[in-house]
Amino acid sequence: MGFNRAVDAIRPIGSLAKPAVFLTALMQPEKYTPVTPLSDAAITYKNPDDGSLWKPGNFDNRFHGTVPLYRALVRSYNASTVRLGLSLGLDAVSRTFGRLGHTPPSPALPSHLLGSFSMSPVQVAQVYHTLASGGFHTPARAIRTVYTPEGIRLQQYPLTIEQRFDPGPVFLLNKILQAAVTQGTGKSLKRWDTRNLGIAGKTGTTNDLRDSWFAGFSGNRLAVVWLGRDDNRPAGLTGATGALQVFGRIMAKLPNTRLNLAPPETVEWGIIDPGTGDLTGRDCGNGIAVPFIKGSKPAETTPCPQKQKVKSATEVKNRPRYLGDWLKELFK
Repeated sequence: MGFNRAVDAIRPIGSLAKPAVFLTALMQPEKYTPVTPLSDAAITYKNPDDGSLWKPGNFDNRFHGTVPLYRALVRSYNASTVRLGLSLGLDAVSRTFGRLGHTPPSPALPSHLLGSFSMSPVQVAQVYHTLASGGFHTPARAIRTVYTPEGIRLQQYPLTIEQRFDPGPVFLLNKILQAAVTQGTGKSLKRWDTRNLGIAGKTGTTNDLRDSWFAGFSGNRLAVVWLGRDDNRPAGLTGATGALQVFGRIMAKLPNTRLNLAPPETVEWGIIDPGTGDLTGRDCGNGIAVPFIKGSKPAETTPCPQKQKVKSATEVKNRPRYLGDWLKELFK
């Protein structure tokens, strides 16, 4: 049958693993929200087995100080992701990944937070399908039914659906993955005229540019693209310059529906002051609308600065700004 790369090409997934880290955090709304400050400072981890040091850096060779949680994922910062994952616990993140559809190898290692373990494109699609389905898991199957040449059904595999996550944290994560496409590492997808589809997704790049990944979904389609060489030599492509471009070309030619994420009843919106991260008034010109799990909105309130106050509803349109807009501007 030959070598089917969709099923048989088992390669490191890079930053495609990061959504599991952030979903683990967002499932703890008493501690983490989309605007929780995270440290993106340099970090050194001493491996307990041999005492060697692991010093993960960011792709841009810079560290970015304190950043809100959403930005760490939108910009795919490695240092803040590792810090977050270690604070959550490696086993907790591994369990989340398993609930999404694929359990990383044991023992869980810090490098797993950045996708050092390997998966096939079909296995990645299984994981991202659980996100695209709002936290519902359905086993991926290449064959659903087997028929004889005469059309008689010989075998049918049942369609099973299992809710594995509460819809609230998945909603927050998917909103951030939409912003990763419009404002972050996936923003070059706009060249393929897919801006009206609301696509959510994540790029992935491995060491020495050996593997280029993108996984994303619209309202009715999900696709995973991997580009690399069978001899494991560098492909010379990041997730954005390689796999993302193939994904965009594919999606632009297929009939798609827009991904309109409906907030579940456990989610509420808060108007946030972008300078402080506190709640503020709806009539503030700089007010930003942010989704939260109910009960997790900031407790503090920042008064609306007089110079920024909107005098009437007609003076400034579309205030407060909603997700997408606020991800671009918050905490700058």
